[in-house]
Amino acid sequence: MSVIDESLPVADGVGRRSAGSGAPVAADASSWLLKAKVRPPELPAGHVTRQPLLDAFEGLLARRLTVLLAPGGFGKTTALAAAVRVRQEQGVVAAWLSLDDDDTPSLLGSYLAYAFEQAGLGSGLLDADDATSPSSSAQQMGLLARAVERHKGPCLLVLDGVDHLPRRTVRSVDLLLKRAPGNLHVVLAGRVNPGLDLTTHVLDGVALVVGPEALRFSTADIDRFFEGALSPTELAALAERTAGWPVALSVCRNARPAGAGPSGPDESGLLGSDAAQLIENYVGVRLLHGLSEQDRACLLDLSVFDGIDPELVDDVLGSSDARLRVTSLASLEGLLPSVGGGGARRLHPLLRDYCLAALAVEDPARKRSLHTRIARELARRGRLTPSWRHARAAGHAGLLAELIESLGVFEVWLREGVSGLISAGRFLTPEITAEHPRLDLLRCVLLRLSSESDAAAARFEAISERTGGFARDRDGGDADALALDRVFTQGALMGGAHDLSPDDLAAWLPAVAPDAAADEPGRTLVAGRHTLLCIASYERASFEDSRRHGLQAQAHFTGEARFGHAFVDLVLGMGAMAQGRAQEAAARYRTARKAARKHLGSDPCLMLGSDVLAIELDLERNHERAFRPRSLSNLVRLREGWVDVYSAATAVSAEVMHGRYEGRAAVRLLSKAVEDAQAAGIDCLSNTLSALQAQYLIEAGRSREAARVWRDRGLPCGVAELLDLERQSWRAMEALSCARVLLLVEQGDRAAAAELAAGLCAAAQEHGLIRTLLRGLALSMVVAFRARRPARAQAHLAEFLRANRGVGYVRPLVRQHAVSQAVLRRMLATDLDDELRAAATAASAQLAGPAGARGPIFSTREIEVLEWVTRGMRNKEIAGRLGISDEGVRFHLKRIYRKAGVSRREDAVRYAQSLGVLSS
Repeated sequence: MSVIDESLPVADGVGRRSAGSGAPVAADASSWLLKAKVRPPELPAGHVTRQPLLDAFEGLLARRLTVLLAPGGFGKTTALAAAVRVRQEQGVVAAWLSLDDDDTPSLLGSYLAYAFEQAGLGSGLLDADDATSPSSSAQQMGLLARAVERHKGPCLLVLDGVDHLPRRTVRSVDLLLKRAPGNLHVVLAGRVNPGLDLTTHVLDGVALVVGPEALRFSTADIDRFFEGALSPTELAALAERTAGWPVALSVCRNARPAGAGPSGPDESGLLGSDAAQLIENYVGVRLLHGLSEQDRACLLDLSVFDGIDPELVDDVLGSSDARLRVTSLASLEGLLPSVGGGGARRLHPLLRDYCLAALAVEDPARKRSLHTRIARELARRGRLTPSWRHARAAGHAGLLAELIESLGVFEVWLREGVSGLISAGRFLTPEITAEHPRLDLLRCVLLRLSSESDAAAARFEAISERTGGFARDRDGGDADALALDRVFTQGALMGGAHDLSPDDLAAWLPAVAPDAAADEPGRTLVAGRHTLLCIASYERASFEDSRRHGLQAQAHFTGEARFGHAFVDLVLGMGAMAQGRAQEAAARYRTARKAARKHLGSDPCLMLGSDVLAIELDLERNHERAFRPRSLSNLVRLREGWVDVYSAATAVSAEVMHGRYEGRAAVRLLSKAVEDAQAAGIDCLSNTLSALQAQYLIEAGRSREAARVWRDRGLPCGVAELLDLERQSWRAMEALSCARVLLLVEQGDRAAAAELAAGLCAAAQEHGLIRTLLRGLALSMVVAFRARRPARAQAHLAEFLRANRGVGYVRPLVRQHAVSQAVLRRMLATDLDDELRAAATAASAQLAGPAGARGPIFSTREIEVLEWVTRGMRNKEIAGRLGISDEGVRFHLKRIYRKAGVSRREDAVRYAQSLGVLSS
């Protein structure tokens, strides 16, 4: 007889004997309910089999116990149903039982017997030989275990929803697990452990516990689940938004139209309104069902936080048990994943959305209060952008203004750089800045960063008028802080501190008392003063002053001024590079990049700037690795944020491109860079880049175009104006002077070229500019060589080699490769002292190596063709002289034009002459 007929009580008496009759009541009317309880559910359409689960279920019949614990909606039932069906198809006896809150111990035993009967273990498991009516659940379990043991083959039992079991039924399941025969393999699934003794089985090595992470959909799983219908952007966004929560993905997929991406925007732009409503209903009705009022209130409070940092939560709520409160929400374990270390967690985005919406409806005043308290606490901890975001969420414009103004434009920059300024700008409104001049200055900087130079300048003048020339702040404001922000903003509007002399800064910045650094505002003023003086002194090649101010600034920075500390490292590194202290420069660049990578990865100035400066240093030393593909993209991000480094980056990029792709590529790059600088209104940058453009035009044999660039752009021509370090940075002075020397040589004015090169060397020596001195000496060598004064050329080269001792900046010789080789050959053929001969030999070896072979070098045949071209011969005549065909001459000329970046014979000849491979 069937167990169901004998002892299984169900609703309305189905399956029980009627009172006093001895006859069973028919079970047909509700047998489908019983069968649904003991059968795995059908798999949903589009079910995706995932490898982590396959791996977890691979050993179901090799382990005594497998446990799946995860919150609702993680697909535990679906995953197990798929695994059970696979085992059933393999002929394994696989029993399934869905558990409920009213499953008493006696009912559990009867249901288990019925489940195994439906799985094919045999009918009448509790036959007359065993017992006609077991009197206890223990007896029922024992009889069932005996039946499984008789089967001998492996048997699988899945108990789904164990978290629903009453306490006394839990003890019955524990008994089953302890006394089960060796061929019974049990799988338990539920939201939480209802109190089962799982630890013993895990320690014995016979159990595996699978958590929500194994059930979570990976990005690849989501892609397959949506059958590849999502774009990469949609896929990444949906993965972030749902965090791989299976129920959310199912709802989203079912709600979207066929063949479409996500079904339309909600506030996150990812889920359609239907899908969002369904998920909201699921969270409210199913997921949070059964939470106590205390736990629900805790969850609503936690939803206001970006992440659940126990220390932050306790500080805001005035409690001391946040960690315990979070861990007590065991039924939501998979929806409160850990983030990093230290016990921090976060709510699943969709769960957080629901709770935030619920709190806004049930207690909006508390929601605003929590946002306000969180904003203040985050500000105290130096977490600026999240602090501002919470202040805005609180609807508290006054608090937002207070938090940003307490730092000001300069302090925000010191802490988080350009990215911090941009972030702060997103929270400012015209109403806020109209009442706070220092915040209006921040708007000026942002306009400048957006290349709206005229608007930035107009706003700056308007602020000056309303503050009496920046002499007074708003009522209750800080005039000293306003002065500091004013100077920083003025430097940003000018594109750098080169237009702000140290004397100007000393006059405009607030006076600093000896004990000013005793408090935080005073430290900021002292640090700000030294930082700005460090930059201004560096621009004017006053490197010792720059170093002194930079070290003072770093000594006064607070721990939060990470950007300022790294920025000063880069400035001091550039100063060391200019002075020929390559090792110090490299060390400071590494330090800055390490800080950027660790704390400020989103800031373009530090990450890209430190990379560019390292490449520049490599190039000066002619290191091979400088020619490897390295990122010089996104240079425009530096143009508005840091003109000096943008100038270096563009020069580096042009140099690398010239070495790889010959002349035209570098000229095109610089032409575009000049146009952009002019459009942005950065005159100092435009002049520097125009000089570089002229230089590469000259190297390409296009000196007429170079002269036109010089004339049309109004670049300086006089020696005093070119070498002026009061009105331009040392980089601008160097670029303009070097390019002008080359242009004068091409124009035949070698006396003026020699005079300017000598003046450049003298100015460089005066300011300790070793890099510029070496470039000046290399150019002096070129001028003498082109003037057919070989002894003078060798003297300049000897001076170069002596100045370069211990520095290693051989790149100026590489730039003048042909002339340098010719002069070195002649020098090595003369009587030299041992030290100078060693230096000349080393330089010659560098020029002969792969890294030294920069630029288009003509073959012997190409030089022969050019020599006949200089004599005015046509292709047919040249072919006859060289014993080749007319087509051969045309082939060689095409190669010459491509290498020189020209299209005419005369330009090719001039280019070859500039390299020294043809006589002038």
